[in-house]
Amino acid sequence: MELSELELEELRRFRTEPEADDIRYKQIIKKKLLANNKIIYLLHNKELEDEGAEPDEYFNINILPYYLISPTQHKVMNFICFETSQGEVSRTNSAMKNQQIIFYILCHHSDNNVRELSCARHDMLAAVIIKSFQGCNDFGNQLKLIDNKPSVVDTDYAARTLIFEQIATNSIVNNGKVKNLRVGY
Repeated sequence: MELSELELEELRRFRTEPEADDIRYKQIIKKKLLANNKIIYLLHNKELEDEGAEPDEYFNINILPYYLISPTQHKVMNFICFETSQGEVSRTNSAMKNQQIIFYILCHHSDNNVRELSCARHDMLAAVIIKSFQGCNDFGNQLKLIDNKPSVVDTDYAARTLIFEQIATNSIVNNGKVKNLRVGY
């Protein structure tokens, strides 16, 4: 099945519409991560480095807009995966919600030591992401870091999960019209 150009354009608009927070936020996150040379450096993809790859070539290889990596890894790789999540809606104002941005940083154990910096790669990537996202207003309201936890994924990856949160509007438009919102109980 093919879509008309008009239908494709309608789908493309989801990247900027307030009602499609997940898609819009992921576009912003992608731009911020790929524009940060320190992140590209720390991902340490030797193959892309040797090819002289542009930062956007790391997307869908080392930077993924979902938390899922191939179960069979033939190369040593490091990843930044990200997701968005809607927390609870305010009980006193249904027009507001807690919006979360979650980063999963996974670094292969055999490439987790950054010799030039004398530290673990997953910790350094987390520090750079925190510096870039903590307090930023790129998503409409100020983000704040609410969780920062280390872990391991199977026996191959050291991991760190970062969760940022902001108060955001909650689906206030429905088919181009402002919804009738309940405020209070």
